[in-house]
Amino acid sequence: MPRDIPNDIVVNLKDRLRDVRHLIRASRQDTALTTHELPEFMLDKVARVLDKAFTSVETVSISLISQDPAAHSGALEARSIVAYFFGDRNSSEAQFCRDMYYLTKHLFKILDEPNALVHEAGFAFVHAAMIRRHLILLTATKDGDQKAIAGACAALATELQSHYRNSTLFGPHSPDEKTTFLCFSALALAIGVATCSDQKPDGERLVETTLLALQARPEKFAQAIVDPDNLQSLSSLFAFLIPHLP
Repeated sequence: MPRDIPNDIVVNLKDRLRDVRHLIRASRQDTALTTHELPEFMLDKVARVLDKAFTSVETVSISLISQDPAAHSGALEARSIVAYFFGDRNSSEAQFCRDMYYLTKHLFKILDEPNALVHEAGFAFVHAAMIRRHLILLTATKDGDQKAIAGACAALATELQSHYRNSTLFGPHSPDEKTTFLCFSALALAIGVATCSDQKPDGERLVETTLLALQARPEKFAQAIVDPDNLQSLSSLFAFLIPHLP
């Protein structure tokens, strides 16, 4: 039956459809055209129609073949470390991949990278790497210690950046490393805030808030990037910021 298809295959299908949509969007032209440019104008119109068509195909295909269609929709937010790493392995990983994919795309738009190609399936490698390499750090967060939470989230940011360098998450024409590290650090910091906070995260606003917090401290963030022990530097920065963020 169609709904017996594993989640990882469903996610890879979504990524392949997004690849095609990415190429279509890259071909669109938004500048004013003269009568001599009518063919380009028509191509742009076709590209826009195909863009919408592939978005619809993605939605319909997931509703038909996914074992849990609801896992591919719903509110976007940065959730706690417990939600991503200490629940049911399959559902926690799927939630992590979905949230990281859409929130990464959201932050890239804010950072003037609206058509960055991101692969949702790549975040599964990050999830596995966190469990394989940083399980002690993750486990230490269960007691609610903010220093441990900051350390685990710093490790998450560096793992995301490492997988970016290895092109697991991105296709060609990716944003530069400084932009991606800022994006991933904002995501990881938001997860830290969600882990420490008693309040329910407010959708995309939390990652927007953590991005602004990092942008407001460019010297400290830049130092964390170039520091040979950037994991420790980023952990210290996160530990300072988490108590002051909602």
